Amino acid sequence: MSTRFVVLVAPVLLYLAGCGSEAPDSKTDEGPKAASATAESRAPEPSAFSGTYRVSGRTIEQQSHRGRDIDGTVVISQQGEGYTASFKLTTLFPTVDGPTEAQVVGTGSGSLQGDELRGVADTQIILAQVPGVNADFGFLPRRYGPRIRSQSVSRIDESGSITIEIENEAAEGSTYGGTRTTLRGARIATTRANP
Repeated sequence: MSTRFVVLVAPVLLYLAGCGSEAPDSKTDEGPKAASATAESRAPEPSAFSGTYRVSGRTIEQQSHRGRDIDGTVVISQQGEGYTASFKLTTLFPTVDGPTEAQVVGTGSGSLQGDELRGVADTQIILAQVPGVNADFGFLPRRYGPRIRSQSVSRIDESGSITIEIENEAAEGSTYGGTRTTLRGARIATTRANP
């Protein structure tokens, strides 16, 4: 019984003794392997912000304080301190003929500042021509509404949900009353960081 105990325990003790040993000398064969493993462990991890988010919220007109619901998808790709974003949102956009189904589409870019993403986006409003039909429904006529320039601040809370606060104004050459949009949502897919 005691011989069997020694035979089983000896390999474990040898393994444990090796766990506490110092790093291999760079002159040995294990040095480059250890350096390679260390470099791999320092490889950047995907950003906390990178991903595709399903979001919803409200757009409030700054002058009249009237609001409208808005929802859709936001894709954020962060690389280092910078990021790019694209979005496709749906809302009922006010027109002289009454609220019209509209797509709010655009792209943006910015930088990581502390634990926030801050940046600007260029947005196009696409209005449906057929009442009650979504503006991106295939083969139906549509018209283009105002172009918008936006400034945004995005934050992620402990649960991984995102909040995006956006200040919107008319782009040069367009007419659009200023609005403030707040979107909240959850990640539905992760965007891989580029090497």
